[in-house]
Amino acid sequence: MSVFVVAEVGSTHGGKFPAMLEAIQIAKEAGADAVKFQWCSSPERLATRRHAEEYIWAYKTIAFPKEWLADLKGTADIRRIEWMCTVYLPEDIEVVALLVKRFKISSFEAADYKFVKAHENYGKQILLSVPGHEDVFYVGKATLLHCVSAYPAPPDEMNLRCLKSHDGFSDHSAHPLMGALAVAAGAQIIEVHFRLDSTSSANPDYGHSLSPDQLVQYVQNVRFAEAAMGTREKRLMPSEERWAKFRVRA
Repeated sequence: MSVFVVAEVGSTHGGKFPAMLEAIQIAKEAGADAVKFQWCSSPERLATRRHAEEYIWAYKTIAFPKEWLADLKGTADIRRIEWMCTVYLPEDIEVVALLVKRFKISSFEAADYKFVKAHENYGKQILLSVPGHEDVFYVGKATLLHCVSAYPAPPDEMNLRCLKSHDGFSDHSAHPLMGALAVAAGAQIIEVHFRLDSTSSANPDYGHSLSPDQLVQYVQNVRFAEAAMGTREKRLMPSEERWAKFRVRA
């Protein structure tokens, strides 16, 4: 099975619809399998829910008109890239449910059991980020992604060996090689943040997001690692065939 790469836009579009459309195109051209947005209907509710009133300015960036969601999904369909969208409020789940093939739940909501279970009502795959400092509590059908919930996350704190008990990796390192290393550690799903060239350095997601050129390199590195890992089957490779006759046997 090919490694599934999710290119996460986050808030790097700055709340501007043309930038959102551009982000979809960037993800497609980079070779990602899916492009993911974030959305909330009420930044005030989200700030209260997370006890993060100081970040309400950031949440306002992802509180764009819900009518845009279907338009973004339609654009992704035309570009032949899967469209995804993370929500953070229980009442927002049903808004995106009919538009997505699978859900993604943030690590900050991973311990909200009722919130996670509410996603199960739609019978779709759930990608669930699990922060590095918490045990895997969830015993349902979710696909678990290891992550370090820091923005950006230091490369020497990635702890990729944890992937032995997870299905994939949500990457906040902004390092072009990290996805390839995660594949070597066993990840079958990679989520990585990216930005536009026009994204302001003051944007809350800027520091942990790859540039468009870096995203291209990131996906290429993932595909290189995927090809190099091969299978567990020990066999004669096509490139070895011409050399096989030189083997010395007792």
